[in-house]
Formats: sequence, structure tokens, C-alpha cells
Amino acid sequence: MVKASVIIPTYNEENYIEKALKSLEQQSYKNFEIIVIDDGSTDRTRDIVKKFRQVKLIKGEHKGPGASRNIGARRAEGEFLIFVDADMTFDKNYLKNLISPLEQDKRIIGTTHDYEIATNIHNKISLLWGEVRVSKNEAGNIKIFRAIRKNKFLELGGFDSKYGYADDQTFWIKYKLKPKVANDTICYHRNPETLDETFKQARWIGASWKTRFKIFSIPLVNIIFLGIL
Repeated sequence: MVKASVIIPTYNEENYIEKALKSLEQQSYKNFEIIVIDDGSTDRTRDIVKKFRQVKLIKGEHKGPGASRNIGARRAEGEFLIFVDADMTFDKNYLKNLISPLEQDKRIIGTTHDYEIATNIHNKISLLWGEVRVSKNEAGNIKIFRAIRKNKFLELGGFDSKYGYADDQTFWIKYKLKPKVANDTICYHRNPETLDETFKQARWIGASWKTRFKIFSIPLVNIIFLGIL
């Protein structure tokens, strides 16, 4: 039986998913499965994933990444769930070090990584989002669970899609639960690098704030602080 299940939601990720899957194949930790939930891609994402015979490809419901992660969690065989994105790659010891605290202490619900670096810093727009997405000094403030015990995830009800961009922070928003920082967990992540991507990301973030904080339902507040209606 596999110990961990790596869950990846995808939507039109043909330019990145292959690198992510190859990076996972090179992990020093081997006792895991990979589950890709495709949320209605119209490009070559599904065809690329199918080349990796050991990867489970599941059809999503086109309800966003949170809903896709929930589908993957329900289908997962592992004791631990690991949530990553399709445009991420990883240090070879990423999974081993991410899971280690959970194996050593049953009181720990889940973990997060301690160093996340942007991969496309050559792009000027990408630099607006920062070269270091998560630093070792700031990791303790991160509210996103990258690894979590499956039984606890299901007990808490999974991710709530109504939070939009912040759905992976559901357990902080609802229950004020934060993950433990797992040491020496390095990953690499792509920043938005075009004006169109930046605009869509900003609107998605803004929409999640409207759901979480009622004050942002006021149109004037949206225009001033979020730039959206």
C-alpha cells in the first residue's frame, strides 16, 4: 500500500505538467502515487499525462482547483495527501522531508514547505511577484497545507471552493489551523509572466477576498482596494 498520494489539479497545463511529473519521478522518496485531476483542459494536458503510465488521471468537474483536490483526496490510497501545482518542480528530497514530521509525530496534522523559488525570474513581469515566493524566515506564516493526513483532511470537510484563490487556506479560514514547517523542503514555482496572466490572477485573488470579507462586497471598496467590480 502506498504511503502518500500526490494530488495535482490541472487546467490547460500542457507547457508545465510534464516537467512536474518528471520531477516527481526523480524523488528520493518512492512510496507514493500521483493523481492528476484534469478540470476540463482543452489543450494537450491529458495526452501528456497519459504518457506517464503510473499516473492516475481523473476527470474533474470544472469547479476549480479546490474541488479537483477534493476529488483526488477521495480517490487517494495514501495515508498522507500532498497537494502541489502543475507548474511546480521539486528538490529530490522534497517529498521525504515534507512527510518526515508526519511520520515522526502523530500529533502533527500537516506540513508546509520552507523554501519556494520562482522559476521564471528572467521575465520582468514575473519579478513583480517576487523571486522568492516562500522564504525560510516567512514559512511559519504560511497557511497552506502541502501535506496533510488523509483522515484529518476528510474529517475537516476538504477544501471549500467558495474561497476561490484561497481555497487551499480553508483550514485556516474555518478552523485557524496552520501547518508545521517541514525543514529542507525546496520547490520551484512559476510566476505569472504576462499582463493577461497577472490580470486574471489579480481578479481571482480579489474574488476570494470578496467571499471572505463582506466589506469587499461594496463596489466602491472593490474599485479602491481590489480593482474589480
